[in-house]
Amino acid sequence: MHQVIWRIVLEEVRMRIVQVAPNIFPLPPDYGGIERVVYDLTEELVSRGEEVFLYAPKGTKTSAHLLAYPHSGIWNNNYQIIQYVKRTLPRNIDIIHDHTHYSVIGKKRLRVPTVCTVHMPTTAKVKYPIYVSEAALKVYGNNSGDYVHNGLNLNDFEFSAKKKDYLLFLGRISKDKGTHLAVEVAERTGQKLIVAGPNFETDFFDSVLKSKLQGNQNIEYIGEVGGKRKQELLKNAKCLLFPSIWDEPFGLAMIEAMSCGTPVLALNNGAAPEVLKRFPSLVCQSTDEMVDKVNLNQFPSPILLHKYIVENFTREIMADNYLRIYKRVAKR
Repeated sequence: MHQVIWRIVLEEVRMRIVQVAPNIFPLPPDYGGIERVVYDLTEELVSRGEEVFLYAPKGTKTSAHLLAYPHSGIWNNNYQIIQYVKRTLPRNIDIIHDHTHYSVIGKKRLRVPTVCTVHMPTTAKVKYPIYVSEAALKVYGNNSGDYVHNGLNLNDFEFSAKKKDYLLFLGRISKDKGTHLAVEVAERTGQKLIVAGPNFETDFFDSVLKSKLQGNQNIEYIGEVGGKRKQELLKNAKCLLFPSIWDEPFGLAMIEAMSCGTPVLALNNGAAPEVLKRFPSLVCQSTDEMVDKVNLNQFPSPILLHKYIVENFTREIMADNYLRIYKRVAKR
């Protein structure tokens, strides 16, 4: 009798959830912030007993029911994503969670309630938009919708209280990300800087960065990194520089660094003040201030930084917040 009651309770609370990832990188990715968030959210939901179906590229490894795209590696191939999801959508789904770059499933207004996380710097003209920060909700969403902060699987990030003598820039090489400003800070402070990330803007790299990298032995560009190499860089850096000059919707590298006990210095743009809310002294108004703070070398303790992430930016907290929205939208 008790087993029957327990089974009924489980069936009442268990949701059938579809997660729709972009069609670029398999999950979990070596590089790709959106894909990392989708993977961690999916795994957390499955671990809680939810029934999750994941649309993602071939090669994806997941505990969910994988519905692998028949195509992959094609940027912005929205039509193929839409057609495949419509053709193969499982029956009796409670909610669809669209993570595609332009909310292509949400815009189709399918029969299943669909929430759309807006990972990109854009306004999502959908019924249930979810931005990744309050700042993004305000700037891109005009305060219409919800926001849920990204969260990490802390088991994927190694903590270290001991740091080595180098600064780190981790992210896409671009003017918007402020790669050139990180180089400027290193030049003006005489500090060693490791620059890690994919180079999609070759003109910017060749015209602005290349000569500086070649002419300064303290500055090293190592390209895109992931896995163990990324772990080592993050946990050992004395500081992560995050000199983004645009309205960055979130900034995953900031919470990755702090989870390892590594401080972050960020410019006062986008979601940086929100992500660094507990440590306002880490938010800089200019590169001059960033230079001064690198020279001063007085940062919050690694333990405090890690504790802040544990209390605010884990995948468990992220899943809690999404589930609340799922149940409200699905009216469960």
